[in-house]
Amino acid sequence: MPLNIPSEYSTGFDFGFTAVESEESIIEKPVVNTQDIVQPVSEELAIISEKVNGIYTKIDDLEEIIKAGVGNFDVESYKLLLEKDYKEKFKTLETLIVPLLVNLMKDDTKDYIKWPNRKPIIESQIQKILAITRA
Repeated sequence: MPLNIPSEYSTGFDFGFTAVESEESIIEKPVVNTQDIVQPVSEELAIISEKVNGIYTKIDDLEEIIKAGVGNFDVESYKLLLEKDYKEKFKTLETLIVPLLVNLMKDDTKDYIKWPNRKPIIESQIQKILAITRA
């Protein structure tokens, strides 16, 4: 089954790398350990998950307090507002990550990726992602 990539990610931000033939990669370059990338991302996702679970717990607690003291409170409406906010944040986060993955998937027949001057591009994306996940 072919991967269905939303059209808004088919073109757009160019991360600055190109696929190259293996002969072009004779110069030894540092090897990036995928664990160096996967580990921090996994940790960040765990933190986000904890925060979301904490929010749901606080909402449930707030509902009990309000029902006990004031009467009825429309928790479902409040949950819908929170859900809308998180969906918007996840969509924004998606627009920062999916283009990178689409770019990495281009020209998958070549073994190596040439990505000069990647540090400022990556740092910029990290800052944008952190602005969303830590807001």
